[in-house]
Amino acid sequence: MKGWKITKPLTLNEVELTEDVSVNSLTKVKITKALVTLSDVLRYKNEIDGESVVLGSAGVGVVSETEANLFGLEKGKHVYVEPNKECTVCPTCKRGNPSKCANLQTAGIDYDGFLSDFTAVDAGKLFMLPENITDLEALFIGQISLAVAVVDKLNVQKGEYVAVIGANNFGNILSQLLIYYQAVPILMTTNDEDLQIAKDAGIYYVLGKDDNWQKETFAITGGKMPKSVVYVADCNIPVQKAYSLASCNASVAFTGVSSKNNSISFAQAMKKQLNIHCIANGAGNTAASINLLANKAINLSPLKLDSETYQNVPKVIEKMSELLDKEGKIYETVIDIV
Repeated sequence: MKGWKITKPLTLNEVELTEDVSVNSLTKVKITKALVTLSDVLRYKNEIDGESVVLGSAGVGVVSETEANLFGLEKGKHVYVEPNKECTVCPTCKRGNPSKCANLQTAGIDYDGFLSDFTAVDAGKLFMLPENITDLEALFIGQISLAVAVVDKLNVQKGEYVAVIGANNFGNILSQLLIYYQAVPILMTTNDEDLQIAKDAGIYYVLGKDDNWQKETFAITGGKMPKSVVYVADCNIPVQKAYSLASCNASVAFTGVSSKNNSISFAQAMKKQLNIHCIANGAGNTAASINLLANKAINLSPLKLDSETYQNVPKVIEKMSELLDKEGKIYETVIDIV
């Protein structure tokens, strides 16, 4: 096995990987596609903390080696690899609720991710995929799982207006999920390209940089303003926008696919007595997310994605890093691993 590992800031090297012999029910998976996200680029730039590990927090592939009698998990099966590991020793894990683990680890940050040719994992971290889900679609199961966690945390109801600030691919996916649950997202962005992508995805209320967000939201909601607001990390929009769009005593969720640092003032939130939620992962929602994809609840075809080969990973991440410095924004890149 080999993969692209951070050996020091701004440096990736292809290294030989060893299997974790302590893992029970070890299964080897040939990775076919992986996803490079903002989190990977920030790790490369040493802007978020992490270990010296193989990058890539999303991976999909086929089973190449496995033990017998693993409930249909046979060689050649198309699988998604769950990118989170529970500590097993914290109070929530011991109480049988590992999805709420206090020390949850993430692939590509805390342990080796999926920018590798193979990965060896516990069979319990593998989810077999229906034939109607493509490898590319499966790469977004983690983001769909995070979106499900946001909807659950905010307890969004049918017909409820939800302001979503930030229309990157995750903001788009979250808005589509809200529509599927019969809520009404109001998606906001300062990027014209993201605005058009959102409209192509069928999101009806999309506000751009030339719109008066507070005035338009007031009109859309009949003057009530949303009782749920989602601020997508890395959208480069002032956090105060989330507070100004929320009604008094509303809930504001901070979330996103990376943990980039933001400067946040809570003065306006305190004045409005807002409920603040921080949602970092979608652990426990993988099976539900696969079901959503299988039932075509989320349309990923309008999303903007780049594509590259495994051999070009260092150049890809270097280019994405430069683009992030220049424009403050990047889109995910799908890596084909052959």
